Amino acid sequence: MSTPAPAPASTLDPTSATGYVPTRAGIVNLWDYRDEEFSFAGGWLVLRGPNGSGKTKALEVLFPFVLDGRIDPKRLNPFAAEDRTMKSNLLFRGQDSALGYVWIEFTHRTRGEAVTCGIGLHAQRHRDTPARWHFVTDGRVGEDFSLLTDDDRPMTKKQLAAELGQELIASPTDYRAAVDQRLFGLGRERYEQLLTLILTLRRPQLAKNLDPAKLSDTLAEGLRPLGDDLVAEAARSFDDMESVLAPWRD
Repeated sequence: MSTPAPAPASTLDPTSATGYVPTRAGIVNLWDYRDEEFSFAGGWLVLRGPNGSGKTKALEVLFPFVLDGRIDPKRLNPFAAEDRTMKSNLLFRGQDSALGYVWIEFTHRTRGEAVTCGIGLHAQRHRDTPARWHFVTDGRVGEDFSLLTDDDRPMTKKQLAAELGQELIASPTDYRAAVDQRLFGLGRERYEQLLTLILTLRRPQLAKNLDPAKLSDTLAEGLRPLGDDLVAEAARSFDDMESVLAPWRD
């Protein structure tokens, strides 16, 4: 199963304008994942395994949750069901309280600098919705900073703030703005369109009963317009092709 994470620049890579591509993602202490890391190849992540191995769960808690911070069960679940909540993901083992993290690392294509976006969660049995805190920071998990304490426990909100040396982001709205500003530069409206596009492409069996017109509209709304330089380059390429073919026509 392929994730709808931003793909290489030739297809659906919204980071092509800023030069960032996803390189790693991680899940800490959610569902059956203790401290799992996923590596991307050229912006792509492929999840393979038998039913029940956690492919859908990884999509559920990573995309687009790490990019938007919205915790609505219908938005989290690729099947748009309400039976699997983030609280149940955290309290999967039947405990009364749990801390967890999800994160995605982006690396600049040419400069090599890494930026990590992530969300911390704290669920309690008596509370309906987990508490959440967000961060966008330079550096790499496991190399420049950690999400775990020395005794291998997920950090609290206070501990993470001290580890990063910066104030964490409380509001999901502010978090979305911070992610967009640091990585994409789309602006609020187009960033929301990008998130909608990811949700659409994440749907299981997308090709079944596919409505080409609706898909075309969704892609048009979610993808960033082509820059003038790219359009001009394409036009020059067509002109070059025409000049090569012209003698053969004669």
